[in-house]
Amino acid sequence: MKLKVAIVQINSILGSPKQNITKIQNLLSSKLPSSSSSLDLIVLSELAITGYNFKSSTHIKPYLESPTNYGTSLNFAKSLSLKYKCFTIIGYPEINVEKATETIYNSCAVFDRKGELIYNYRKTFLYETDEVWGSSENPNKNFEPIILNFDNTEDSSSSKLDNNLNKSIISNIGICMDLNPYKFEAPFNKFEFSSSCYNNRSKLIICPMAWLSPNSPSIKKQEDQESPTLQKLSSEQYQSHLVKEAQEIKLPNEPNYETINYWILRFFPFLKHPYSYYPKWFSQNEKINVLICNRIGKEDSIIYGGSSCILQFNNSHEIEDSIDSSNSSVEVLNPLCQSVEGIIVQDIDL
Repeated sequence: MKLKVAIVQINSILGSPKQNITKIQNLLSSKLPSSSSSLDLIVLSELAITGYNFKSSTHIKPYLESPTNYGTSLNFAKSLSLKYKCFTIIGYPEINVEKATETIYNSCAVFDRKGELIYNYRKTFLYETDEVWGSSENPNKNFEPIILNFDNTEDSSSSKLDNNLNKSIISNIGICMDLNPYKFEAPFNKFEFSSSCYNNRSKLIICPMAWLSPNSPSIKKQEDQESPTLQKLSSEQYQSHLVKEAQEIKLPNEPNYETINYWILRFFPFLKHPYSYYPKWFSQNEKINVLICNRIGKEDSIIYGGSSCILQFNNSHEIEDSIDSSNSSVEVLNPLCQSVEGIIVQDIDL
């Protein structure tokens, strides 16, 4: 089975939905000049339209929306599905109101070819930035799969896990931090998300990201705490120092394989490796595709790592010691660079 997918990597400007929408439209038009391009799926990044690094729940409040009350993000995703007659996956900030209680989630919506919202996933493992602007964890911690039926002639969703249906694919969605151990407190080798995907027999795994560059000053705070000079700074002075440092860093125009190799490691259950205790349920003729849509750019002291790509696991004959892109049981397809906006349009085998 083949699918044609588009993964869109932009620098999402915080609080500038119109500007971000224009970027996405221009990138899609550059590779898909007509709406009849036989596209199956568009993937957009985590909070692609709003930006990510909000300072509080008050700061993000104007951009909150819900599956029952569309705002800019959901309306745009719907319009893309209708224009290209494809599925669209978009990250957005959700507000859920139940019994006069408002709860914020970092969410991801799935629209089918008809522009219908068929699935809403909430981020399960939060990063510290999510907590700053008031996001709650997904109360469902099971990383449950969804069936996506890409057949143009049938209904686009199914309540049964029947992977024998034409173009009906068991899929999982994970948002950024979901790939990591829970709060970095769980054992590093627990692989909560990827082992769930593996046990679900998911063949299509979709990951909207706002993943940081390993060079981001915001993740080097512990090293800075050991510096006698930086220890003397007030919290405001230290934050200004981080912001200045971020602005001075220039990332090269190439993919960051330190980041890509870490993503591969987090999908260890799908690798052929001597220490993998997961019996491979997929044949050598099948492919497991992980679609990673990250963003680029800077927000204060944060630098995002780009490097969006497709990880394709193939269950090769060899069992190898490597746990990175040198392992022949995984192929990295069309990685984008870590500092430039771009788009991947790729036919993938499943």
